[in-house]
Amino acid sequence: MSEETKQRIIELLSGGAEVSTRSAVEYRYPARELPEGAEVTRFCPSPTGFVHIGAIFTAMICKRLAGQTNGVYILRIEDTDKKREVEGARELIAEQLAAFNLQADEGLQADGTISGEYGPYVQSDRRDIYLTYAIDLLERGRAYPCFASMEELQEAVKDQQAKKLRPGYYGEWALWRDRTDEEVLQALDAGKKFVLRFRSEGSHQKRMQFDDAIKGQMEVPENDLDVPLIKSDESRLPTYHLAHVVDDFLMGATIITRGEEWLPSTPLHIELAQALGIKTFKYAHTPVISIVGAEGGKRKLSKRKDPEADVAYWHKAAYPLKAVKAYLLGLANSNFEDWYKENPDADLDEFEFSLDKLKTSRSPLLDMKKVEDYAKDEIARMSQEHFNKEILAWCELHDKTLFDEMMADPEYTKAVLAIERGGDKPRKDVAKWSDAPEQFRYYYDFIFDSSVMPKAQCDFVEEVDLNEQSDVCEAFMKNYDHSADKDTWFENMKKSAESAGYALDRKELKENPDKFKGGLADFAKIIRVKLTGKTRTPDLYTIMQILGEVRVKNRLS
Repeated sequence: MSEETKQRIIELLSGGAEVSTRSAVEYRYPARELPEGAEVTRFCPSPTGFVHIGAIFTAMICKRLAGQTNGVYILRIEDTDKKREVEGARELIAEQLAAFNLQADEGLQADGTISGEYGPYVQSDRRDIYLTYAIDLLERGRAYPCFASMEELQEAVKDQQAKKLRPGYYGEWALWRDRTDEEVLQALDAGKKFVLRFRSEGSHQKRMQFDDAIKGQMEVPENDLDVPLIKSDESRLPTYHLAHVVDDFLMGATIITRGEEWLPSTPLHIELAQALGIKTFKYAHTPVISIVGAEGGKRKLSKRKDPEADVAYWHKAAYPLKAVKAYLLGLANSNFEDWYKENPDADLDEFEFSLDKLKTSRSPLLDMKKVEDYAKDEIARMSQEHFNKEILAWCELHDKTLFDEMMADPEYTKAVLAIERGGDKPRKDVAKWSDAPEQFRYYYDFIFDSSVMPKAQCDFVEEVDLNEQSDVCEAFMKNYDHSADKDTWFENMKKSAESAGYALDRKELKENPDKFKGGLADFAKIIRVKLTGKTRTPDLYTIMQILGEVRVKNRLS
């Protein structure tokens, strides 16, 4: 390509503005002074919608690798796809990372400030830098303008499909790769739009090898695609392919940690780095988080199908995020769970994360039951003060009626929230703060009378008719002594059950089922439902002690 043609292309790419040289750009990004072995990692989300829980998984890995080696963890916003950008998404990314204690050393912070000296950390603010490197590729003969229309590109793909060939812009379907200067100048004179494309020197028939820090030794076909580097619209923003190679080089990234969906593009990115004279990066492609779908099969966690994919789901349900993060660490490293059991109160950053352990996590499975187990354990370990604070904070925001009832009698509420939380084996009913209404609302008379009991009675009457419920309550109250200790209370319960026609001995009930209305458990179940509207609760004696004599009598009358 002649110098005249190159200058015409450069002028159109830059809009006539002066473009920096590579040496001038690289002077602004000196080599980092870090200890030997320090990793510079980067997490690079696109602000195109909600934050995926898989992104938190990747960010966590990036932060751990950098933190354990006294390195640097960068947040870079990759916003070159302006058509898909969602307003406020970049701020949401920073806030969600901070919520999981994954705020970056460099880049956008949750408070809106920017940290670090290797920015800008938003790609749309780095347009002129990318033009410098795109023009450098043009000067090296490794880039060229492509004026192909969308229709022409679609026709090429149709032709490839008809011939059962791999689709893409390569070989004879690289329509502008070998055009003459005259043809290029004619297109420029006609004002046709163009993308700047990479001129690949690879062959899909040849194999190349690279070592992935997670996947291990990889052998894949070379890249032969002439991919776009600079878009054809007025923004002249780069594609991901050029942008990330330039950014990672200038920011001094030592390991490129990203989702395994980018694995097929790695030969292209290696070739791009080589074309720019940049040392090839070390890549680490993280596994995709899977879930067991409704149909029973294991599949990729989907933005469209699975609410759990959205980090907002975890916030809305109000899981303790330390527990969610702990679960993700368990997905990444199989030895984490044992460490966590041995060190339940330790800071999660004390766990020594290992990329080698991650290698065995081919397709980590999101198991919601196990997440809830982590969350229940985390909440059970909390101090009573912390637990109360979280429950009340959630109720104030999401269930004002329950909050007002709780605050009307703070001492009573303290007793309610403390039920069976002490001792060596605290009760583990609460997995997330949104469990509060289900676990505690029946203690409050207004809510119990207006919503809990009407629904419970409607359901329970199909099992036990109203007359029998009344007879059981009457029998219980004849022997009820609120001041009795637990053993005496239980003996009174048995007397009441026996007088009402319920068997105290399971064997006798089994041998003579027609002789009894049921067993002691059936009798107690009726009392439990009448008191709480639930069939499963903490210890019934303890509940009565907290409810108090007046409430017990009112509810069983």
